[in-house]
Amino acid sequence: MDPITLLKLALVPLAVGLASLAARKWGHTVSGYLGGMPMVGGPIILYLALDHGVAFAAKVALVTLAGLLAQAAHQVAMAYVGRRLGWIAGLLAGWGAFAIVGTGLAHLEFPWWVAASYGVAALLIMWRLLPRAKKDGALPSVPRIELALRMLAAFALAAFILWGSVRFGPVVSGVLLSVPVTGSVIPPFTLKLYGPEALARVQRGFLTGLTGFGSFFFVVGVALQPLGIAFAFTLALVAALAAVGIFSRFGKRDVVGDD
Repeated sequence: MDPITLLKLALVPLAVGLASLAARKWGHTVSGYLGGMPMVGGPIILYLALDHGVAFAAKVALVTLAGLLAQAAHQVAMAYVGRRLGWIAGLLAGWGAFAIVGTGLAHLEFPWWVAASYGVAALLIMWRLLPRAKKDGALPSVPRIELALRMLAAFALAAFILWGSVRFGPVVSGVLLSVPVTGSVIPPFTLKLYGPEALARVQRGFLTGLTGFGSFFFVVGVALQPLGIAFAFTLALVAALAAVGIFSRFGKRDVVGDD
């Protein structure tokens, strides 16, 4: 395996590890912020731009943005099924919902305004349908074995996604890049070990993080070809951080604090 591929794969468990450690220090909501951000997809789309060209990467970015609809289906299905039937059923329901919506997206073409409208619709769906926490929660301990299992699960998922992204066209690559790797690891662990109230805080945090995810991929999709890699990715990073900063303040009334 070449060094670049190893680096790509290393970024994924690193992102999950950082988000899990953030939960230990600042609570489940902040863990969700980091889990929803493009900590995994951002570096991968940069590599795609360098390896496959800006036109390919820009198209992947717009499909990834539209793929927020599939992420919304994943999070909502996991939330409601998981609360009633447990974390395994919730995870399977989330994957099933993602597969149904993602398969539909894989057969479509996306001008920037369609991708943007899908992204906004996804955020609104999650804002409206995801459960809200109803009581305070203690900071989780996140023991070492749990942290290791989270990172191992993230690595396995990322290996499959990366394998697919370099073997298919930009539309399928975009759908694969929107697969919720951190969203398939952090929420199930949280539900199993800390309960539904903690899951609600994590998922509301994910919603905030995904505003940064959507902003990042929108800017990359629109600006990459006219502005070039360096300027487009810098602008996308600024947009992502600004979106999370703004939305985290706006969304405080919907998430009970973790302190």
